[in-house]
Amino acid sequence: MKKVFKLVLVLTCTTSLFFVGCRKKETTEVDNETQSAVDNAVADQEYMSIVPATNAHAINTKGTGATNGKLLSPPACDTLIWLTRSATLATDTALDVNGKYNVPQRFELNLTTTCTASFTDNKIRSGKWLIRITGPLKNVGSQMIMKLINHKASGIGYACDSLVVTTVASSSVSSTYNIKLINGVCSSPNWTIKYSFDRTITNFVKGNPVGSDPVVQIYGTANGVNRTGKSFTVDIPAGSPMIKHKSCQFVDKGILNLTPEGFKTRIVDFGNGTCDDDATFTVNGSTVAFKLK
Repeated sequence: MKKVFKLVLVLTCTTSLFFVGCRKKETTEVDNETQSAVDNAVADQEYMSIVPATNAHAINTKGTGATNGKLLSPPACDTLIWLTRSATLATDTALDVNGKYNVPQRFELNLTTTCTASFTDNKIRSGKWLIRITGPLKNVGSQMIMKLINHKASGIGYACDSLVVTTVASSSVSSTYNIKLINGVCSSPNWTIKYSFDRTITNFVKGNPVGSDPVVQIYGTANGVNRTGKSFTVDIPAGSPMIKHKSCQFVDKGILNLTPEGFKTRIVDFGNGTCDDDATFTVNGSTVAFKLK
């Protein structure tokens, strides 16, 4: 009987160790979930680049009311293309009592031409943007509503129901906008990412500090579904905004809190301003490095 008892005890201990081992392995897998962080970066970096690129064209287009200086170098196809306009520019730009255009201005930008020069991150882009402007972009409350038609960047497709940009503040040094991305979709032949956000973005058109590389700062919230079908939420604190310099393909500074479905919140750190595709996330006191692509 003693021998039987000892055998049962050994089997019980072995079984316990087995399940403890499984729990440890599961914890390790949870701590190393990086797909949500990667897919958030894939979506956010391109959508975040579109607004300042559009501004670069708008400030060269008479009738947009964007007069706060160039964010990027003058694009090769200098202006937006008018789609609808009245007989005279004066009628087009007439304002109502609320400071909005009596007739919203409609434009397009065709990226299949040399207009891709408005970006300086070396990505190859194609497609078209349809743009509607409700009032002079320098005026607080004016909106720029965009739709992306067959937009591709480095082989990845980007679409959305709309990208709505509302002017919050404007000066010769910087402009601040609220940006809402509604039902964004990023796709390749092998995967799909769903993405939406509500953000505040500031374009420092002469650099921050003035005289340095033009820079975009952004904070706010986002949510999406990564390429494996797992949903996630994002919060970028105003005190540590994401930063992207015009000459860098990647977000190069800032912190965001990302929470994948069923996982603990990761603190994602994009670095100290050096342009590279390196980032880290920290969860449960452990830090893991990953690539932003």
